[in-house]
Amino acid sequence: MKLRDKLRTILPDILPQRPQDAIKGKELIARVRTVLGKEYSDGSLLSQFSALAFEEGTRLARVPGGQGYYLRREGEAPGSLKNFFTEPESADDSPLHRAIALAVRLYDTEGLSVFVFPVEEESWSHPDLVAVHWPAGQWETDGCYRMRKESDQAPSFRAVCVCSEGDEESHRRNFFRALACGQWAHESELLLVGDQEEDAEGLSRAAEQYGVGIRCIGTANSLLPRADIMLRMEMQEARENISNLSCRVLAHPRFCSDPCQPTSEMPDVLPVQEWAHYCVQRGFVEAFERRVAVG
Repeated sequence: MKLRDKLRTILPDILPQRPQDAIKGKELIARVRTVLGKEYSDGSLLSQFSALAFEEGTRLARVPGGQGYYLRREGEAPGSLKNFFTEPESADDSPLHRAIALAVRLYDTEGLSVFVFPVEEESWSHPDLVAVHWPAGQWETDGCYRMRKESDQAPSFRAVCVCSEGDEESHRRNFFRALACGQWAHESELLLVGDQEEDAEGLSRAAEQYGVGIRCIGTANSLLPRADIMLRMEMQEARENISNLSCRVLAHPRFCSDPCQPTSEMPDVLPVQEWAHYCVQRGFVEAFERRVAVG
């Protein structure tokens, strides 16, 4: 049985029933381990918690705009990526959240869908977000992407690490983080948001060697709209705002049809694959799809 299915079975019995009694991820991990043992890493469990909290039909709920998990009431709607950034109490004005929100809209306006991982800390076991290329289809006026029924293609994945400003050393570190976090994906990309893009020029040779894309958005983070404002923008407004930014591509990601590292060796990225294949099965992807792992 998959970890996701195991959690769906055991969580109703170990979650607190009231939002005011919500428990944080570490305590929930401890409770899960009393049932499942130590087979799964902290990162795997946290990623699954985040994904399940946005999935319809599960009993795991996340405190809106805060931290902690509790038992979702029958009929209670799950959260969404859009709600995470647009509810007033959850609006985060940190540079990293602004950069993540900008990345979401950048790929969103390019016709891709985005799966966002928790952004509290730098991770070498999963990227910051994954941009998904869907099988053939079209975007509807309601912002929903519908795949053609005759299409039998599988989605492809671009693992993206985001660096919010920083110096040459941090750019180099994040470049190799993007390389490490993207071994399972078809493409890897480093998105640099800030006004020190000249520092990234030295990475071009490494990017060519390893096939990692590098894109620079050369604007001071303080000049970007807040994360909640960026995600509230209509598509045309988002396109106009992005077109006014200084965007440079230092290297294009190299597509790899046969990634070198199986996802079984990187369990933290399993939720994004399950999410994408679920979308393909039902034939459509909602705008700001609910099933995202924003922590």
